[in-house]
Amino acid sequence: MFVRWYLRQLQQRPLLTGMVSTGALMGTGDVIAQQVIERRRGSHDVIRTARLTAMGMLLVGPVIRTWYLTLDKLVGGKMVWSTAVKKLALDQLCFAPSFVVLFISSNNALQGLTLDDTAALLRSDYGSIVLTNWSLWAPAQILNFSVVPLQHRLLFSNCVALIWNTYLAHKAHDSSTTPG
Repeated sequence: MFVRWYLRQLQQRPLLTGMVSTGALMGTGDVIAQQVIERRRGSHDVIRTARLTAMGMLLVGPVIRTWYLTLDKLVGGKMVWSTAVKKLALDQLCFAPSFVVLFISSNNALQGLTLDDTAALLRSDYGSIVLTNWSLWAPAQILNFSVVPLQHRLLFSNCVALIWNTYLAHKAHDSSTTPG
């Protein structure tokens, strides 16, 4: 029942549906990061979860959706191995490294951190974040680009992103890596 409703919303309002689902899953990732990884049982940071939910809705969802549409225009929409490999290369070598910078910079700006703080965080953690990104996203995206129809790629990515968002939320707020 929910799946049918979601698919209808995706068809009728693809951008809005993608924005809402991305926001919900980013917020969920932060809740998991705080409650399971960081074990903040009695001190959940609601503002942080709201910030990451808003980032999912207003930044991540629209950017990723636009990226997938752009990839289909650049490389083609066929779900064949050669097309999927080309999309994977563009996604992981061009888009992902720059998106990590955008995500961290946006998150830090919304926290009120300075550009110097952001630069320090990127200097210390950028390489490990991108390597972790590749280890999760390369296999997921080859599957996404080779077998998942375009209209469902954002949803597939959002499901994988629940793991990634949990990691990013924790990494972005880890007191040992967050400057200041």
